[in-house]
Amino acid sequence: MELTSTKQRRAVALAIGAASVFLALFVNEPYILLVAVAVICICIGWEVGLAAVAAAGLLSCVILFSLELGATGGAVRLAVFVVAALALWFVIKIFRTTSFYDRVYHDTGPGVADIPGLGWSASADGRLRLVSPAALEYVGVTADEMRRIMDGDDYHWTQFVHSDDVEASMARWRHSLQTGEPVIDEHRMRRFDGTYRWFRDTGIASRNEYGRITGWYGHTADIDDQKKAESALRERERELRLLVDTVPTMIWLMTPAGLPYYFNKRFVDWAGIDSTKEQPRGTRQFASHVELFHPEDRATVKAVFEKSFARGEPLQHKGRLRRKDGKYRWIDSRFEPLRDEDGTILRWYGVNFDIDDEVRAQDSLRLADERLARALRAASLSELSVSIAHELNQPLQAVVANAGAFQRWLNADPPNFNHASRVAQKIIRNADAAAQVITRIRALFSKTEGEPHAIDLNAVIREVCDLLGDRLASSGVKLALHLDLRLPATVADHVQMEQVVLNIVRNGIEAMEDVEINVRSLRIVSRRQDDGTVEVEVRDSGRGLSDPERIFEAFYTTKPDGMGMGLAICHSIVEAHRGRIWAENAETGGASITFSLPIADSARTPTSATVSA
Repeated sequence: MELTSTKQRRAVALAIGAASVFLALFVNEPYILLVAVAVICICIGWEVGLAAVAAAGLLSCVILFSLELGATGGAVRLAVFVVAALALWFVIKIFRTTSFYDRVYHDTGPGVADIPGLGWSASADGRLRLVSPAALEYVGVTADEMRRIMDGDDYHWTQFVHSDDVEASMARWRHSLQTGEPVIDEHRMRRFDGTYRWFRDTGIASRNEYGRITGWYGHTADIDDQKKAESALRERERELRLLVDTVPTMIWLMTPAGLPYYFNKRFVDWAGIDSTKEQPRGTRQFASHVELFHPEDRATVKAVFEKSFARGEPLQHKGRLRRKDGKYRWIDSRFEPLRDEDGTILRWYGVNFDIDDEVRAQDSLRLADERLARALRAASLSELSVSIAHELNQPLQAVVANAGAFQRWLNADPPNFNHASRVAQKIIRNADAAAQVITRIRALFSKTEGEPHAIDLNAVIREVCDLLGDRLASSGVKLALHLDLRLPATVADHVQMEQVVLNIVRNGIEAMEDVEINVRSLRIVSRRQDDGTVEVEVRDSGRGLSDPERIFEAFYTTKPDGMGMGLAICHSIVEAHRGRIWAENAETGGASITFSLPIADSARTPTSATVSA
């Protein structure tokens, strides 16, 4: 019969004690009462045991001096003695745990108190026999209190375990009792102050020479700090993983040998990698990673990657990577090795940036630039053609007009040779101007520039006005010249300056065609400025400019028959001479166009005088 609890053992002992009393009275043998005394001493205590000894002594006297003494024979007395001895043996056997407990805690020699940490021991059937003083101190009970607790329930230790951990701990303990395997359990135990800390129980079975389990010995280690550290580590790992998975880029790791090791969630979602079918970390072959690249890029990717792995050098590479929808997108891959103190590569860390939109935008921009360049070349050719036509048209028209005048003077009766001679000189000069235009164009294409000279802008103005004298007269325009007689010279091309002044004056004459003839006037002013420049202003009395900011743009014109190139050419010529040209409407009506040129270094003398013509 297996007695698994203290209550059962006490019940059996008390039954034996009661039976011994009845047997002593029945056979009139007082020494049988010693069994009952032993039971009382063991189950109740030594104080009650003394009283039991006294009571047994009185009862023995009654039996021994009873008038009915001697009713029993020698064989019967021998049998009774044997039964009493067996009863004592059985009582001692079932309470030997208590004796062992007392010996452990009350002996003066080395014992369980000398075991470091929280130690415990259990019988072969799993009943806890003892716990170390350190364990008692931790849970806050004395040895006697623990003994009473142990007498009440064989699984008394579960009252110190956290309620959430009791079921799992008991299951592991029962499993070890059934199989004899070591028990390793982690649970929370209540401390004397009511707080719970994590402990790890480690127990092994002690066996005799026949392999039978004779007991269990274990050690309980406080792992609360370790648990908290592990929990904090897991939390940091979770936050780090969340950060890695949330960061808006694709992150991947490779082993030192270049085997794919880890892909963050964004990479997995982007490439459509099935994590459930993913191979264990560090076993995915590099070739399977290369297969994600475009077939045209795989050889290059494999070569540059293997070269980088072999040399241990960082790498940046651009290639097309297949997305989960099967489309290839341009990726900028960068990875670098992580080394230890000895320089050994521990891991490769890489990131992928999706630059497909950027690459396609650059391609579109490049194509747009090429189309724009072709358009600009076509426009430049067209602009050049119009410019040549414009510049040649002016002197040729003058040649035609003067030739007609020359013919009229010769056909007059009598012929006027003096006027014809002056007109002939104008024809020669116009023809020479046309030839100069051709010369400048040839110089432009042969990349040779004309020699700039110090020129007098007043002389240029007078020549232009003389050239356009007939046009001014036929248009009814009154000319007013306010020229600075001491205007410093400027370094410029004489012919180009004539073109500038001629275009501006002609533009002024044409601007007054739709106003009354009696108010048509053109005022030309030359002056020196304090910033080291000379200015020439041409002001008309027309209706003004609708958009002064655009009149220097090529092909911009407000005239039905205009080409919009005259002022654009003036703008190019003035800027080529490091000057500036601008237009504005006058407050008194009309518009003015002014250009400025730097003064020649040899002519920087602070003088000023003006003459009117």
